Amino acid sequence: MKKILSLLLAFLVIKAGAYAQTTVEFIPTGGYTFPDQVNFYNTYGRIEGVGNWGGSLQFNVNRNFGIELMYNRMDAQSAIYDNRYNNQNNPPISQQKVGINYIMAGPVQSFGFPGSPVHIFFGGLLGAAVFSPDPIDNSSNTKFAWGFETGTNVYVSPRFGIRLKAQLLSPVDNGGFYFGNYGYGGSGGYYGYSSIYQFGFSAGFIIGLGRVIPTPRPRPAQQRPPARRYYYRTPPPPPGYYYHY
Repeated sequence: MKKILSLLLAFLVIKAGAYAQTTVEFIPTGGYTFPDQVNFYNTYGRIEGVGNWGGSLQFNVNRNFGIELMYNRMDAQSAIYDNRYNNQNNPPISQQKVGINYIMAGPVQSFGFPGSPVHIFFGGLLGAAVFSPDPIDNSSNTKFAWGFETGTNVYVSPRFGIRLKAQLLSPVDNGGFYFGNYGYGGSGGYYGYSSIYQFGFSAGFIIGLGRVIPTPRPRPAQQRPPARRYYYRTPPPPPGYYYHY
């Protein structure tokens, strides 16, 4: 069985060496986001690790550059803990779920290898992060967000491939983040000004929708015409002139 899988993988690698991507790619993805902790004045909030899902629509200008529109969602458990007991085994002060939606866009630069279906890419992202408490959703918190991503695309055909990606997404601190529920200690809930950095991995399929990008042809070397040679002839002697030896 292992030999068959190895031969199949080798065949796909050799077969895909001549393939390229299309001008428009739809990339559904799913993965996992690691937990993150944010510190407040006398408490700290924690967003637990959870699976993420979403997708991208990428518009490729050529084989090495494109513009990506990305959506990523995670439904995580959030909680507030007392700073005096920095131990996750202690019961939280309050907790509830929060839906986090990232709507991002940015440039993607990729590099291919001659004769290989593997393309390494990296890109920057700018957009919005929307925090929606659940089940109490009195208001959603929308913030400006930035991100970075890197990974590999493996093309099996011009219209199908596999994407493996690592990403870092972070909202900008221009307001409070919501943790816990409104029922503890009054109706105000907990807000704080602290950075959230959500790092995760994802995998997905690349589905080509546009036309196939042709292989760039090398420009022929321009040959310069040979240098023009100038021949100078001795002018004839004036009439009546005689050579004396």
